[in-house]
Amino acid sequence: MNSSLKLILLFFIPLFSFGQEKDFYDLDNSYHELYSKLKVKSLKVLTKEFDNGKLKEEYIELIQDFATNGDIIREREFYDSDSTDGWDVKYKYNDNHQTVRTEWTWLDEKDQDLTEYEYDSDNKLIKSCDYYKSTNATEFLLEECLIYIYRKNRIFKVKTTENELKNYYKKKGDFVFGYSADKKLKYKYKNGEFVYQNMDSIIFRYDRNDIGQIIKTTKTDNSGNLIFNTFYEYSNGLLTKVVSKDKNGILRREEDYQYEYYE
Repeated sequence: MNSSLKLILLFFIPLFSFGQEKDFYDLDNSYHELYSKLKVKSLKVLTKEFDNGKLKEEYIELIQDFATNGDIIREREFYDSDSTDGWDVKYKYNDNHQTVRTEWTWLDEKDQDLTEYEYDSDNKLIKSCDYYKSTNATEFLLEECLIYIYRKNRIFKVKTTENELKNYYKKKGDFVFGYSADKKLKYKYKNGEFVYQNMDSIIFRYDRNDIGQIIKTTKTDNSGNLIFNTFYEYSNGLLTKVVSKDKNGILRREEDYQYEYYE
């Protein structure tokens, strides 16, 4: 999967040192205990998009299936009402509920992406490899492997197996700052939680509640001009509603989270 899509996915999804590792996964599984406790079986997200406050389109954006132990085992996500425009993802975990494999199938072309993750004896993420298989191919081809280098129990650098630097991180007080290889500030973490992301022309800032859940996302341009505010609502720890409004307070997007439970 390309890196831009991975970054976009982070905005739609609420383990270890300074919270960095969960941002290297296609999907973070750190809420498995909550899902297991509440006996969540599946999740369906109904999305409404608005144009100047008027409903433009309504569709099912996301469907997730959960194992009884709380692990997310399958996900289907759609860009719009066209059910062939999206992807189907299957997840596998180790005994510690850490992701060891994600397999993506793109619904339009039927090509596939695969990511595998490796851990050390202390359960720290140390390596991930991306593979790709075209529609007519019989096997996956390796695209890239990343190595995660630690210092003082947190990720310090991310490099390829060819020793090309991808990202590096610096800690200052309660914050960890993440930089690209060309020394541009890209990420901020506060007390282990992701609070800032710089996508060059767009900046995202995240406000969180006392247990680390995102309650507000602010999207601005790189001059600080407001583009969108997004608000998150929870019940019993589960995300139930997401509402996005533009700089004038006009409704642009609404997501309702509907859960099914094991008996």
